[in-house]
Amino acid sequence: MHSEDETSNRPRKARVAIVGTGLAGLTTAYLLDHDEENRYQVTLFEQADKLSLDAASVTLRNDKTGIVERVDIPPRSFCKGYYDNLCRMYRYLGIDFQPISLTWIFTKTFAASAPQDPKVDGPEALSGKYFVYGKRLREMLLLSPLFWLGPWRHILQTIVLTICHVWFYAACFTIKPRTTQPALQLSVVSTTRVPIGDTETFRQYAERIRVHRKYVSEYLLPVLSVICGCSHAEMLEFPASDVVNFMKGSFLQKTYVNRGGIHRVQSKLSDSLRDIRLRSRVTEVSRVDDGVLVCWEAIKGEKRLACEEIFDHVVLAVAPNVAAKVFRPCKAKLCAVPTAPVTSSIIGPSAGGISIVREDGKEKALDRCSYRRGDDQLMAFRTTFSAKGTQSESFHFLRNGLVVRTSPSGIITGSEGSLYTTTFTRTLRNSQSRSMMHRVMSRNVPSQDFGYRDDRDEGQDVWVNGGDAVWLAGSWCWDGLVILEGCVVSAMRVAQDFGVRIPWQDRVMSRSE
Repeated sequence: MHSEDETSNRPRKARVAIVGTGLAGLTTAYLLDHDEENRYQVTLFEQADKLSLDAASVTLRNDKTGIVERVDIPPRSFCKGYYDNLCRMYRYLGIDFQPISLTWIFTKTFAASAPQDPKVDGPEALSGKYFVYGKRLREMLLLSPLFWLGPWRHILQTIVLTICHVWFYAACFTIKPRTTQPALQLSVVSTTRVPIGDTETFRQYAERIRVHRKYVSEYLLPVLSVICGCSHAEMLEFPASDVVNFMKGSFLQKTYVNRGGIHRVQSKLSDSLRDIRLRSRVTEVSRVDDGVLVCWEAIKGEKRLACEEIFDHVVLAVAPNVAAKVFRPCKAKLCAVPTAPVTSSIIGPSAGGISIVREDGKEKALDRCSYRRGDDQLMAFRTTFSAKGTQSESFHFLRNGLVVRTSPSGIITGSEGSLYTTTFTRTLRNSQSRSMMHRVMSRNVPSQDFGYRDDRDEGQDVWVNGGDAVWLAGSWCWDGLVILEGCVVSAMRVAQDFGVRIPWQDRVMSRSE
């Protein structure tokens, strides 16, 4: 696989270009860079002026106390069980993670258009509360408007909700979603070839198990759609297996955040990397006789320079719409993968006193993060019912008086009183995209042939992951919800295709997996 250098008896290192510096790209780069046999030379490409994993986060200073804290945007909480590989990687890297206690407040509003942004100084500023769930459930219920509606009505609603909740979880553990593909395993993507669309959706599954529609629309969908960054209608079209396996994997699990914020993860994964090309937007990736040609636009001051270079292998750790644009062979497949913009804002208290710290490379390397051990934090889910459809957004109330608001496309165009706003792309899932990704991610690439193509579909040339020496990695490149765990799993699979041992894994996955 590796050629001999003319001036040395050592095999020449294979040059690997990794496009994208989110968790998937950095994890892939870390694994290849720490290959025990030292076979790979890694180059990272990032179009922004800093690594993207921590790029949207912000450092804030309390002008009254002088305390400086880092706020992760978007918030990146996780639990053991479903996030098994992420937790193992954190432990291996020496990244501590700590539990946080969340109280969930469910609210709703009805409007012909998106509601105006509230001036949020606390959860009491949100109207339309209809249920509170969390560690201090008893105390919070006494403060809830539901208490004043009459004890019998409240008790009856609580009993009905409890029955629905128990039944839904019981169904998740006993009634499998209908699919001709194997059930999800956290580190495996099946090679089974399945007709497009032959997968039960969450809507169909909820109807089949006869869970109450109000429970789905007012309790399940607000949480799930916020996690996935989509509308209720889009969430209902997710594969049922995604939701069921997430509910099973997170059942009775505590919520964690990594201590010090996501910047510590970024630093651990990137510290040993030497060839990082920032402000370099990759425009095209194509197979040539000598390898894989990468064309990019480098920004030098006010100049834009067209550059190109040949690598042995390329990993596209970017959103599916970006991968489809720069690498033509995968375009037809990735067009089946939907994406949507999500907006996240930091809302400061109306009294002010919070300012953004302009990062100079020193301020953001903080151990103090807004998500701290022992915090009993409030998370409000506000669902808007309108003629345009039903969508939910979250308001995460931090102890320092800040609120992190995360909203899918169509809910807000701005945020009143916001200190900081950013927009990022979320990849969605549906029955068609799941079937297509199973085919793309099938593990057909022979260990010594990185130029393999799958042409079994009626003589057509069909690209699979690793074909033309190009790989895909990302939170969407696995069989599950599009979250952090998918980033780690997809990076591990790419590394294993390169013959690299995963240091935080108990065993080495066989190629058939």
